[in-house]
Amino acid sequence: MIATGFVLLVLLFLTPALSHVPSAVLAAVVIAAVSGLFRPRILRELWRVDRVEATTAAVTFAVTLLSAPRIYWGVLTGVVLGLAHFLYLRLHPRIIEVGLHADGSLRDRHLWKLPPLASQLYALRMDAELDFASASAFERAVVEHIAAHPDVRHVCLFAQPINRVDATGVEVFAQLRKLLAERGITLHISGIKLPVERVLESAGALSPGPLLKMYRTDVEALLAFGRLSA
Repeated sequence: MIATGFVLLVLLFLTPALSHVPSAVLAAVVIAAVSGLFRPRILRELWRVDRVEATTAAVTFAVTLLSAPRIYWGVLTGVVLGLAHFLYLRLHPRIIEVGLHADGSLRDRHLWKLPPLASQLYALRMDAELDFASASAFERAVVEHIAAHPDVRHVCLFAQPINRVDATGVEVFAQLRKLLAERGITLHISGIKLPVERVLESAGALSPGPLLKMYRTDVEALLAFGRLSA
């Protein structure tokens, strides 16, 4: 904000004085100011960390050069690409079927070639908030698995990574619970955080019933499924 204030003061009161400065000198000032921002090595480092971010940076840089002196096109390109990537990640959250690893942790069952936690059980974990962006993907994961495995009688949500739930998430959760109840499938919820639990309870989505089981920790859930000894 301070830098913006100084720029405004210069534009308002010092522009006539700068008119006598040769354009070459002004160009040198601009180049000296931004030369430290040009670091090609950063692109290589970004490529090793995240190729999408590296591509976004490279495209933004190219558009900035091609659109000069109207560099706002480069800025706009970077913003649009960044937002598009952000929305894609929000709309495609990481949802995995978990299994018990030999080290005692819950990991991606298919990635680590792990057996199911129990027979007729679909145990999943979503590493995202349950909101308008991720709710449809969460519902689709459960519905598609049940459709492909009609023998499922238990669905366990390991809810520890879910930090927030909005109105859309509550609605989808309630509809999903109703669908599971209609098919006689028991819903197990493990490690739900208090803020999320309070929102779901206030909406009536966690009303007690024979087809709802709650566990404070994953250890309690594993004990219930017979994967750990008491």
